[in-house]
Amino acid sequence: MTKAYIVVEGPHHIKILRALIEPALLQDVTFVDGEDKYNADPLARTLLSERQIPTVLVVDADTNNEIAIESYQQDLEFLSHTATVHTPYKILQAVPTIETVFLQDRTLVEECIGRPLSPLEWQLGQKQPRDLLAQYPKGVQAFIEHTLHNLTEQKLQTLRQHPLIQEITGFLATQVHPSNPALAS
Repeated sequence: MTKAYIVVEGPHHIKILRALIEPALLQDVTFVDGEDKYNADPLARTLLSERQIPTVLVVDADTNNEIAIESYQQDLEFLSHTATVHTPYKILQAVPTIETVFLQDRTLVEECIGRPLSPLEWQLGQKQPRDLLAQYPKGVQAFIEHTLHNLTEQKLQTLRQHPLIQEITGFLATQVHPSNPALAS
C-alpha cells in the first residue's frame, strides 16, 4: 500500500534518491517519474488532489539564482496548496541540479574523476555539477552509475547529509513513518 509519493523529473532522479534515502524510509513509498520538470509538477498536484496521499516533488532548479529559485518555489507552493485539502506535501528544488548531492564529498568526486580538482574547478562545479561530473571518462550518467554502485557505508552516510536528502528523509520520517523515531535521524 502506498503511503507516500516521491515525484521526480526522470529515472536518474529515482536512481539517485532510491540509493541515498534510507531503505526503511522507502517502505510503502512509490516513486513517480514525471518525465521532466514541467510534467512532474502537475503530476504531483494530481496525485495530491485525487489520492490525498503525502507527496514530495523533487525538481531541478536549473539555476543558482536565488531570486529565480524563490520565485519558482512560491509558484509551485501556491499551485500545490490549491490542490491539497489537508494532505501533507513538500516541494524541493535541487540547486542547481540533483547531481549536486554528489558534491557533498569532494574526495568522492576526485576519486571517480581520477584526479584532484583545483579550487576553481570545485567552485565552478558547485554552480554546474553536471559539467564537473562530465569530466568522468564516460560522462555524467556513467559517473552516477559507478558512484552509486561503489558507495561505501561511510561515503553513503556523507552523501545522506546533503540538505536535499535530509529534507526528504525528514518528510518521510514524519509523514509516513511517524511511529518510528529512529528513522528520523
